Amino acid sequence: MLQKLTGDVQGPLDVRGALSVEGTIHGGAVVTGRLELRGTCQGPLEVRLDGQADVNAIVNGDVHARGGILRLRGVVNGRLGVKEGADVLVAVGTVLNGRRLEADGTFTQLQGKGTFSISDDAPMMRPRENGNWTSAE
Repeated sequence: MLQKLTGDVQGPLDVRGALSVEGTIHGGAVVTGRLELRGTCQGPLEVRLDGQADVNAIVNGDVHARGGILRLRGVVNGRLGVKEGADVLVAVGTVLNGRRLEADGTFTQLQGKGTFSISDDAPMMRPRENGNWTSAE
């Protein structure tokens, strides 16, 4: 059963079961269970083993996929690390360290502050070992 939390959630969280957060996680999270995040994560986010994370958020910290499944849509103000064996999909329009992922697998540097949105049906891209990105479809 999916536990739901809203508002400010004090971390760092050790997600072993199934958790849905709509709000802000303070201190980051390590996911070996299942996490659905809609909001903000103030700290690093790590997916391990058979963990599953569906992240529609702003992450102010690094995101590491050391295993399991990561679906990412939003903004990462940090690094995205992907280990072999992790299943990672990133929505077109997602911003990684100030650069927006485009549909052709390239990045566009963003200038200054602004607003943007990522459509629910945005194509998903998969990072490759050589640093390139490819369509997941």
